[in-house]
Amino acid sequence: MSNTESTEESGTYVRDRQWSMENWILIGVFFLLTAAGVVLSVRWAPAAVAVPAYVYLYASLGALGYAFTKLITGLGGFVEWGSFEELVEMGLRIPAAWVLGAGVFLLFGPIVPEGVPETGRIVAGVSFLVGLYVNVAVESLGALADRLLGT
Repeated sequence: MSNTESTEESGTYVRDRQWSMENWILIGVFFLLTAAGVVLSVRWAPAAVAVPAYVYLYASLGALGYAFTKLITGLGGFVEWGSFEELVEMGLRIPAAWVLGAGVFLLFGPIVPEGVPETGRIVAGVSFLVGLYVNVAVESLGALADRLLGT
């Protein structure tokens, strides 16, 4: 069985996956690059393209909301708790949500009118949804990119 295959045993899915040291190193490098990008986009980016820190906060909360929901709804189906790697996979949604939240903020920020008292709440809410639905955000942004680039 390959590293990404699943087998069915007594109604539950069990993953046969062992991550190599190279995988862990790549995860660490990508996480550090993402964290550096967050700091740079909040602190040192020009004001016109700076991303407010609360975008990252609410994107993180959305990703955590997904992880907790997945764990809670999956409790009945698990014979045992998942492997550490499965928990890391869910945790990797957080830096993915940071990147996507910043992208959505930069792309759709001009649509939300400035000066409206609820602007911050709208941006925070969209950031939360991006974190909660990382897969949907990736697919939607990919489809938008395809349309904009004509591919």
